[in-house]
Amino acid sequence: MPQLILDKQKCIGNIEKMVKKAHENQLSFRPHCKTHQSAEVSNWYRDFGVSKITVSTFPMATYFAQTGWNDILVAFTFDPGQVRTLNALPERVRISILIDNPDILPHLRKIERQVSFYIDIDTGYGRTGVKSDATQTVDSLIKQSQRIKNLSFAGFYCHAGHSYKTADPVKRKELHLKALSDLKKLKEQFITYAPKALYGDTPNCSIQNDFTGIDEITPGNFVFYDLMQLTLGACQMEEIAVAMACPVVGKYPEVRRLVIHGGAVHLSKEIIHMEGKPVFGLMVNGIPKGWEPSDRLQYISGMSQEHGILEECGDWMKDVNIGDILHFLPVHSCLTANLMRNYITTEGQHIATLNS
Repeated sequence: MPQLILDKQKCIGNIEKMVKKAHENQLSFRPHCKTHQSAEVSNWYRDFGVSKITVSTFPMATYFAQTGWNDILVAFTFDPGQVRTLNALPERVRISILIDNPDILPHLRKIERQVSFYIDIDTGYGRTGVKSDATQTVDSLIKQSQRIKNLSFAGFYCHAGHSYKTADPVKRKELHLKALSDLKKLKEQFITYAPKALYGDTPNCSIQNDFTGIDEITPGNFVFYDLMQLTLGACQMEEIAVAMACPVVGKYPEVRRLVIHGGAVHLSKEIIHMEGKPVFGLMVNGIPKGWEPSDRLQYISGMSQEHGILEECGDWMKDVNIGDILHFLPVHSCLTANLMRNYITTEGQHIATLNS
């Protein structure tokens, strides 16, 4: 069966590097745990003094609260159906949520504990959030929230996800600086509330060095990185901390094709293009204590539910046998980790996740 292999030392190196980035820019650091979804991995943050985290769902918040995290931001626009789960969280846990619409406020009258909220701000991504220039909506949200007993305004949250849409470093910096400028204007306009600005996408948090006006960063994918981050210039190949180990289940020398047990239910169908061709995973040389780049560009070019297809394999495939294990870097480590549900480290340790 396919297995998701985790190189702990690479992972810890990535954590240390992001902690250093936050420290150098005088930023608070609240890493997003949706990538790894593991209490064990989150404990590695503690070794660097991290005391608060970000998650994407209330079940995830419950899981991490049970493992000792006491300051948790649920960075997903609030769902009224989660009020009961929110109320059930331990009183010791400081919970923050995201809001981007006044219609959600009546539902929050049902909360039975103190909750802080950040207004989700859209600086150009176009997914969720209040448009950064819609200051009347921001003002209305803040003022209406003051009539809700257990709710308090904490600041603004921005995920500049459109940074994933360009590999041009100049364009990405423009998007980054616009986000900073938009958040700065909001903080200045609503200064009487002493709002904080939270910001977090892995490409910009990895690459940029100007975080003027930002108080806290919340990236998540940096902990593992992946091929998508590599193509965006956010990491080096040697920093990618997870790889899929997939057994060879088919060998067809006459058409230079190999088939592996490693399909969409393992790697997802997230795709990038290399040399103009679709890539679902890049092969690396597996070694006992990790992996290293291969001297040949070989990738998973086709995908079905359980199968991965390697086309145009070279002479090297003659040395490959059915049952051999090949290693592949995932396109999107967040999706792969969510699908695989647990890890095996390069030292052989089994690490569970929320979904194990």
